[in-house]
Amino acid sequence: MQHYLNEYQAVGQVLADLKAIVQRENKRHQMDQHLVSGMLDLIENEIIPLLENEIDVDPTPQFLYDNDGGEPPMTTAEVHHAAWVQHQVMHS
Repeated sequence: MQHYLNEYQAVGQVLADLKAIVQRENKRHQMDQHLVSGMLDLIENEIIPLLENEIDVDPTPQFLYDNDGGEPPMTTAEVHHAAWVQHQVMHS
């Protein structure tokens, strides 16, 4: 039986694997490390933060919020009420 992953889950697993690699490498003496220091720095300081930033992204369109990052301009209840009012006007 084949197990299918969402691609974000696959990237999340890669991120977890990279963190585990960095953790294991940091436990080793510098002379016993498997990765060269440049590769370890690249993974730890650039790749992991970039992946975390992408995984934690908020998919909500920014135009729904005001400039202060506050609430959307209309609540769901307001949208439904406006649609009901429009419906009543169309039938009168």
